Amino acid sequence: MTVDRQTAAPEQADIVIVGGGMVGVTLGLCLAQQLPQRRVVLLEQATLPAVQPGQPLPYAATFDARNTALSRRTIQAFTDLGLWQRLQPHATPIRHIHVSDRGHFGFARLNAEDEQVESFGQVIENAWLGVVLLAALRDCPSVSVRDGVSVTGLTREPERITVRGRQGDAELVIQAPLLIAADGTGSPCRDWLGLGARRHDYTQTALVTTVATSLPHAQVAYERFSAQGPIALLPLPDLPGEPVQTRRSLVWALPPADAERMMALDDAAFLQALQTAFGGRAGRFRRVGRRQAWPLQLMVADQQVVPRAVVLGNAAHSLHPVAGQGFNLCLRDILVLVQELVAADAAGQDPGDLSLLRRYEQMRLEDQRQIIRFSDTLVRGFSTSNPLLAVLRNAGLVGFDLLPGAKPALARYAMGLSHV
Repeated sequence: MTVDRQTAAPEQADIVIVGGGMVGVTLGLCLAQQLPQRRVVLLEQATLPAVQPGQPLPYAATFDARNTALSRRTIQAFTDLGLWQRLQPHATPIRHIHVSDRGHFGFARLNAEDEQVESFGQVIENAWLGVVLLAALRDCPSVSVRDGVSVTGLTREPERITVRGRQGDAELVIQAPLLIAADGTGSPCRDWLGLGARRHDYTQTALVTTVATSLPHAQVAYERFSAQGPIALLPLPDLPGEPVQTRRSLVWALPPADAERMMALDDAAFLQALQTAFGGRAGRFRRVGRRQAWPLQLMVADQQVVPRAVVLGNAAHSLHPVAGQGFNLCLRDILVLVQELVAADAAGQDPGDLSLLRRYEQMRLEDQRQIIRFSDTLVRGFSTSNPLLAVLRNAGLVGFDLLPGAKPALARYAMGLSHV
């Protein structure tokens, strides 16, 4: 006898988020705070840490960790969510910024005290940021977090969008008026929505690790441009048993062949190569953690909205890490999107209405374009070995260091205080 298998009725939600990284989880928290009456379902392909409300966080600080520089505007957003007090112990303030060009005369400095702020921002380990945000999200009754879910397709209709996926052997079908795709640079959702993207390959690989130095970091963030590529060296919190203020985050952009060679070196040889490239401003590089590498490209979606859907985070724009603005830009996108959804809800407007989504997109384009242009120009301008351009850019650094009005303007921009 043949038994017909019945397809389960689709699950209904108000908003579906695809992607449970920092952007997706932060968005979920903002929606839970601002629209607690709306049911949100968050889908993530990976298995998320098993953090439950009230339980100790399953992460202990180690010497190896990826990190994020949070602007003051981003810190304010986490403060508004009631989370900064839990994040602060795992973060280190940036009170000084030093930009220089290895082997040339130019450099520029920014000091938080001169700009009358406590700090320009703070550096936090991604693992701590992730588990704190996730634990808070799982305490939000209006948000259902589903991990281990592979989204297999989307169907847009006039009044809803249907998300199909699999969680183990079970098939999921979820319908909602609005989908928010925060599923990364290679976003399958963006492709299913028919949204193209512009890409520029920087022919660089980001080598990311943690290092210890002989001199204390003194809460200085270095951006050091070398012939091989930019080097960012950021202060990190102390670890028990480690010398005070000697732990730093390293992001070194290199040509792919050089990065592959650096990855293959033993620790001693790697530290010597880094010392040669960076110089002695941080003292001697004494220890290095596990190295990781990622190819670098600029990716910008041709559009960020279609009826019933928004692409967000790295699915909308993925930047070179040289200026440390990627997540901070995404956070500002989140704040404006949620603001518009709250206004729409109060007015009884459909959250997936294209006019609403286009208004959000238009509100964000100028900020996005400025940040993308700034980071892209910085990378291209300091990646050339042309002697004339080297003289010009170093003269520019000196001019910036001396020009009275330049520092406050750039400082406010870097802190995210010139935006929402």
